Amino acid sequence: MEKWSFQEDSVLIDLYGVRGLQWVTVSHILDTKSAHQCAKRWHNALRPGINNRPFTTFEHDAVRRSYSEHGPRWGRICSAIPGRTPEMIKASLEQTQAELERIRVQMSIERLLN
Repeated sequence: MEKWSFQEDSVLIDLYGVRGLQWVTVSHILDTKSAHQCAKRWHNALRPGINNRPFTTFEHDAVRRSYSEHGPRWGRICSAIPGRTPEMIKASLEQTQAELERIRVQMSIERLLN
């Protein structure tokens, strides 16, 4: 799957975000993406209110707390962290878990060497 270009994003914003055309119509006009891809791009990257800046420490902590409370109920977790999509939440959790695992391994190695 090819990445979205700036031009494709602009067309999607205009056709759906401004004119309100249906996804099938948008995809026919774009001619490079399916209706499903257009909808997914809109909801996960372009829709107003999405925060595309890096997660803050507070947000990473909120994701971990919400995940420990709710499990993989991404919609519920998203409601606790406004402006973030389920995909962003999942990526944040994976990143945080990977960092914690690296720290655990490093600490284990240091204990063995000392």
